[in-house]
Amino acid sequence: MSTEPTDRRVRRTQDLLRRALLSLIQEKGYARITVQDILDRADIGRSTFYAHYRDKDDLLRAGFHDIRAALAGERDAAEKGTGSKAELLEPMHAVFDHVGQHRQFWGPLSRKGGADLVTRILHQSVSDLAREHLQSRFPDTQADPTRLEATIQFVTGACMGLVTWWLENDAVPYTAEEIQSIFRQLATKGVRHFLAT
Repeated sequence: MSTEPTDRRVRRTQDLLRRALLSLIQEKGYARITVQDILDRADIGRSTFYAHYRDKDDLLRAGFHDIRAALAGERDAAEKGTGSKAELLEPMHAVFDHVGQHRQFWGPLSRKGGADLVTRILHQSVSDLAREHLQSRFPDTQADPTRLEATIQFVTGACMGLVTWWLENDAVPYTAEEIQSIFRQLATKGVRHFLAT
């Protein structure tokens, strides 16, 4: 017996719940949303919700699995496009590009509550991306993991700082490519010098 209809129903339910959460975030901010609000918007029963998620934070976190996959996919595509390893810090463009394409989600979420949770989740995704990239570019740093970890934290913090500033200031006119360019100009030489010495 095929599980395809069941899988399709599960995906449909999860998609309804995520879209309900997104629309509510845009209307009233994350902090003020209740599970009942989500159920009413998605027209889904409480038992169905709890069959998939523990609470609204769990629902929000689940959406980040897709974001991590998107970031990894964009990074891989960039590296395949060059036929070699990406330029130093180039994979971080995936972060700025993703946030730019989904600014209607990230902007209200960063301004209307839920920012702490989102920042923690996005920080981990960016940190994982930076770690994988820097380990592949500087394999000799394995002998000094503290030096590598300090660099990962610096790159992640700088990336998150620019993303937050970009999202919280609608007057900032930059595109994802321009924000990425600023990031690379500020960070590349320092990272290369620190890890190559």
